[in-house]
Amino acid sequence: MPKTPGPAKPRKRAPAKRAYLSRDLRRQTLLEVAANIVETEGWAALNMSLLAERGGTSRQLIYQHFPSMEQLLADTAWQIFTEVMKGTTDSIAANPGNLAEAAKSAEAYSLDLPPGRGDALWQLIAGTAGSTPELDQIRLGIRKLISGIWTPVVRKELDMSEADAKVYAWMSILAFWGMRQLVRDGEISKARGVKLFNGFIERVAKP
Repeated sequence: MPKTPGPAKPRKRAPAKRAYLSRDLRRQTLLEVAANIVETEGWAALNMSLLAERGGTSRQLIYQHFPSMEQLLADTAWQIFTEVMKGTTDSIAANPGNLAEAAKSAEAYSLDLPPGRGDALWQLIAGTAGSTPELDQIRLGIRKLISGIWTPVVRKELDMSEADAKVYAWMSILAFWGMRQLVRDGEISKARGVKLFNGFIERVAKP
């Protein structure tokens, strides 16, 4: 007698294909993942293997976008810093020749950053992100860039040499980030920190 056919076996579904992303979009997505790693776990946690794991891709693809760890760190730092740099540049452009008003406008961009992103920037600025040659180079590059943004307005308002204005600019930047850390640690309120820092800048800018 012919055998009665049993129930049909369910067909295996083909594994879902990863959505296609253009090279630029894939790179931007990976940078966002890298920034998230740094903001939640610190600079020391970022490496090619973890980025591949969190980004859902292979180490080979990671190296296609970031051929070295130095490049990955530099591009991640830029990803984190870009928003603050743009806000600072816009604030200075909107308040030409007025250091106190430019500082008041710019500080909001940094104080309103998510805590992890602000911490990541502070670690770079203060040199506590790590002691690797790559991070040291990035730290010095960021110092040069931030100082360069503020030096012209400091030099114009305080009527000093470019070299001295650059020093004044960097000391003021460190004063701001020091205030931000006091607020971050709960030692002072945000309102008090802003008031004291603005008072400090107004004294510096007073002719």
